[in-house]
Amino acid sequence: MAAPDGRGAGQPGTGGRFLRWGVLGGARIAEHFVLPAMAGCPQARVTAVASRRPDAGERLARDHGARPYGSYAALLDDPRVDAVYVALPNALHTRWTLAALAAGKHVLCEKPLATTSADAQAVAQAAAAAGRVVRAGYMYRCHPQFAELRRQVREGVVGEVRMVEAALSFVLDDPSDIRMSPALGGGALLDLGCYPVDAANVVFGRSPAGAAAVPYVGATGVDLHSSGVLDYGGGRTALVTASFLLPWQDSHLTVRGEKGSLVLDHCFNPGTGEGRMTRLTAGGERTVTTFPGVDMYARMLADFSAAVHGEPGVLPDPVQSLGVQHGLELLAGQGPNAGTTAPVHSTRQDR
Repeated sequence: MAAPDGRGAGQPGTGGRFLRWGVLGGARIAEHFVLPAMAGCPQARVTAVASRRPDAGERLARDHGARPYGSYAALLDDPRVDAVYVALPNALHTRWTLAALAAGKHVLCEKPLATTSADAQAVAQAAAAAGRVVRAGYMYRCHPQFAELRRQVREGVVGEVRMVEAALSFVLDDPSDIRMSPALGGGALLDLGCYPVDAANVVFGRSPAGAAAVPYVGATGVDLHSSGVLDYGGGRTALVTASFLLPWQDSHLTVRGEKGSLVLDHCFNPGTGEGRMTRLTAGGERTVTTFPGVDMYARMLADFSAAVHGEPGVLPDPVQSLGVQHGLELLAGQGPNAGTTAPVHSTRQDR
């Protein structure tokens, strides 16, 4: 039975409550991944869907037993919505995250949380002032294979980590796609590079101090392929690639230390099939650990709910997202330490 505030019985770790969700945007990730996960997650209820495409919004709302809205602002005015999932183009993330916070909602925003460090800082300040939870939707953090990699790094299984190699890509050749629009925050770095940068920040426990990168810019004015080196100080580096020119299969993360390496072949897009982590020792021994398939999106929603109810979670908060944005800007050649190794600042990435 639902409680008077609209929250009902959830699973252990949520205080016996669920969140009533409003969804801004009918993007593919919302329709095919997050909304179905909400429908199957005990910690979530789909309450409202807003889309600027009325037919799409009404269809998604009908499919999930939710109320349709023709505008984002109208959904934010709904007192029955506890939390908002922002599934809009990158350039709109900050605007509608801030609007949701002003309306008293918690926010789960698609990554990246912002397109500039200034915007990421504004979100961090607004979240703190509103006393609301904001998280970026890096669902890969919620997969058990990444949790195990973090545990082994933390416990020194591979010794001191010196290098991280990470890549994410898929082929995109449609110039009309929103990812090809500079005005909408397109480009491979913002759309894909945020994953490898976030993973490197997690492994090293801080944001990078400097970077050097080689971007390839296409006809629409966004980067189609970017590779670069992030400097984490003390001889620690990350090699990062984000590409719209390479196939989707490239989604790997390799962590190299003095005692060996840990490899996730499909770190950022493991899907719901079996996960696998390979450990290579300095002596040449190979150990493969497998993980049962999971719905990362459902786990992400449960993690968010736990954070709302004051429990530890793994999704990045606004300060951690600021560290990701800082790394992206360094790779894009922006800021005083792009192309250098001068120290900048650290953010807490080690929880």
